[in-house]
Amino acid sequence: MKRNIFILLMLLLGTTCRAQDLYVYSIIGTVKEVKGKISSEITVRQVLTPQSVVNFANGSKLVLVDPQNSKQYTLTASGTYTVEKLIAKLKNSTKNLTKMYLTYLMKQISGKGVLTSQKAVDGGYASIERETDDSLFINMEIPDSVKAEE
Repeated sequence: MKRNIFILLMLLLGTTCRAQDLYVYSIIGTVKEVKGKISSEITVRQVLTPQSVVNFANGSKLVLVDPQNSKQYTLTASGTYTVEKLIAKLKNSTKNLTKMYLTYLMKQISGKGVLTSQKAVDGGYASIERETDDSLFINMEIPDSVKAEE
């Protein structure tokens, strides 16, 4: 009986203590993840948790997608914070996502679409785009009949 209770408690702890995954959708500027004394630049499609410590360069922005809660967080700051504290501080930067839009974002994050990362370059920004064959964007010309109606 004690063994069954122990197993049940361990299962409950295992499911409630699971880390929440936050996926990096977009970066503007330079944002680094800090682990102890080591910091590394965050990249698109990287996975963070609410306990991740991030350092924002001046004017940087980070967009995270939380598929578990169907939310998108746009974080802008200067300095070092945990993701959880920054989300709480910037409550008005949270968007609720529809199931359809969340599916679209997660498809892009999983490598099936275009993601953009922008880095600060001498006061301006340079864009880096990653595109795959099955991109959700289609290039098409406007027919002459539609142009004539304008």
